[in-house]
Amino acid sequence: MGIRMSGLISGMDTESIVKELMSVQSMKKTKVTRAKTKLEWKQTKWADLNTKLTSLYNNFVTKMQLSTAYKTKKTSVSDTSKASVKADSNAANGSYTLEVKNIATSQFLTGAKINAKDASAKLSELDPNLVGKEVTIQNGDKTVKFAVDSSSTISDFTKALQNAGLNASYDTAQQRLFISSKESGLENAFSITTGAMSAAEISGRDSIRSAVGYSDMSSANKKIVDAAIEALQTSGVGTAEYDKALDDLAKASYDTKKTSSDAAAENYVKAAKYDEKYSDNLTAARDSLKGNYYEADGTTVKADLQTKYGNDFDVMTDSDKASAGVTGMTKDQYVSWAAEKDLEKAAAEKADADTTAYVNGLVGTDEFKTDVQAAAFQGKTAADINGLSEEARKKFYSEGVTGFAAMNGVDVSSEKASLDSVANSYASITDRGGAAAGSALGALGIGDIAVDASGNVTVNGGANDKSNSLMPSGMSLVAATDSKIILNGAELTSSSSTVTANGLSIELTGLTEEDKPITFSVSNDVDAVYDSIKSFLKEYNAVMKEMNTLYNADSARGYEPLTSEEKESMTDEDVKLYEDKIKGALLRNDSTLGGIISGMRDAMMSTVEYDGKTYALSSFGIMTSTNYTEGGLLHIYGDTDDATYADRDDKLKKALTDDPEAVIATLTGVFGNLRKTMSQKMAGSEYSSALTFYNDIQMKKDMKSYEDEIEEWEDKLAAMEDKYYEQFTQMETAMAKLQSMQSSLSGLFGS
Repeated sequence: MGIRMSGLISGMDTESIVKELMSVQSMKKTKVTRAKTKLEWKQTKWADLNTKLTSLYNNFVTKMQLSTAYKTKKTSVSDTSKASVKADSNAANGSYTLEVKNIATSQFLTGAKINAKDASAKLSELDPNLVGKEVTIQNGDKTVKFAVDSSSTISDFTKALQNAGLNASYDTAQQRLFISSKESGLENAFSITTGAMSAAEISGRDSIRSAVGYSDMSSANKKIVDAAIEALQTSGVGTAEYDKALDDLAKASYDTKKTSSDAAAENYVKAAKYDEKYSDNLTAARDSLKGNYYEADGTTVKADLQTKYGNDFDVMTDSDKASAGVTGMTKDQYVSWAAEKDLEKAAAEKADADTTAYVNGLVGTDEFKTDVQAAAFQGKTAADINGLSEEARKKFYSEGVTGFAAMNGVDVSSEKASLDSVANSYASITDRGGAAAGSALGALGIGDIAVDASGNVTVNGGANDKSNSLMPSGMSLVAATDSKIILNGAELTSSSSTVTANGLSIELTGLTEEDKPITFSVSNDVDAVYDSIKSFLKEYNAVMKEMNTLYNADSARGYEPLTSEEKESMTDEDVKLYEDKIKGALLRNDSTLGGIISGMRDAMMSTVEYDGKTYALSSFGIMTSTNYTEGGLLHIYGDTDDATYADRDDKLKKALTDDPEAVIATLTGVFGNLRKTMSQKMAGSEYSSALTFYNDIQMKKDMKSYEDEIEEWEDKLAAMEDKYYEQFTQMETAMAKLQSMQSSLSGLFGS
């Protein structure tokens, strides 16, 4: 933008003139801007209508076209304190008798109180005889075995129970075990039994654990090893299960040795690099600190030293001086000596920090991996290596070290080879012990729990009641049971409190008395079906009414969106009324909207052939109004909620009772036609997205064209305005020159 001279010479109001000129030129841009605004409003109007149409389609049309929507059942139960009944569309109508013999329960075991403050208590401390026993936990089709050794704890036992899919915890306040199945029913009953392991079994387990470094393992790796040992019990040598167990053992062993090797290697790096790094740092750091500390011979520094150490010396007893090794020193000597010691300590701390940073920089490098990481596999432990001299360590790590063959791939072939013989021996053991006499779990406040296929429970081989002298005193066991009912003379069972059969869902809440059944009935729920049809037609009419209003709206010809200048001269209320007039007419006579309206009306007026007859909605009293201005809205004649037609005969309700199949065939056919029509109307195309009833894609393209055109006009108008100002500036400049010439001539002629 150049310099603008606004009528300084001519006296003309240049700003106003340019503004008027630009106003005329801006009319084309304003026209495009108004068109863009109307398109934005139209997009909003269509988006809102599209939401209502898709809601009608998804929530009503797709459901009402299915026969199941008209087969709702209702039930009536004579005694709801015993049971409640739900019936789906497949349930047979009629009367039923019901006896509730049992309601399903979950198995629940409460252990007797024991002498253990928390779950970390070792089982061997509760009863040494537990060591060497194996606990088998059977829960449904899942089996977990828990071998008790000298380190096993109550927590380990509860985790094994949890791994079997049970709820299990040790309550420290009550000092009792609480164990229960997560679901009710016999299929979810659990057994906990113990067996004594043979000497060969115990020895075999110990051999495997020793071979893989079990005692040094993480808890996660211990679980892997325990699972592998269990697998070896049942697998044959050379089988896939055997190979997997062996592979798991090797990986756990490798991981443990690698961790040990890493620790040993880091210790070596710290030791091996001492001479070349640490000692140099110590000297340099000490000299640096000393130079800074003594900082010339300033009196301030000396005074600080006297204050820091001299006061201590003044109060030291002879015994203190002897203990510190400073007997015979003068005060000044002590101050110098103490300051020197202080420097050495500070220098050492700095050197330690430098060395740690240096070592950390080496850990993980190729040198670290290849030169030192295989220490554990050379038969050396971290303690062994730390005990070597520096030269010996250097020699040890520089000779014959190949490192791990596959750092990321975990090559465990050598580990498997060394474990194969011990695993082979263990898997070949035939004598794994026999069942323990009585229970080995008494020290835990529980007994051996066995449940047979019929749900009969024994504790330590005896009955589950107080007559069983082998049951720990204070232990309680609630057995798992199935629900059992007699329905119309037939015995039915279920693992939960709900029994399902032939479309019925019977929720049991109480037992019936012997030979005193309750009754319930199942019948078509005519009222529920009638109400669902009413709800659908109400939603349909609401959408159709809005579309009719938009399509038949009064013309807004001559109305255009207001500019900001036009709005300034109007009240907010007037602006709203003006714009609402335009918005209301945006879809007037819209061809897309008209096609949707006519398509939906035609579908609802269609006919259906059933049992040799032709039916329509009107056959059952679903009619359009005699008032044509409603535009095809539908009414149920005889509907008490319809003020206009409530006094007519209710054909729909009567037909739902007398001839439901004809009603179902007609409604599913008509509403199926409506679904088909609406699906076609919202199918995607090059102009519209899928599930969209209007040309949203085309509108977005048109909107982009308007935006581009407006941007072009803004550039044109800016250039045009600059040109006008430039022309006026040139005029002002010319007039200024002319005025100057006139003044010069007047001076020459003395005027």
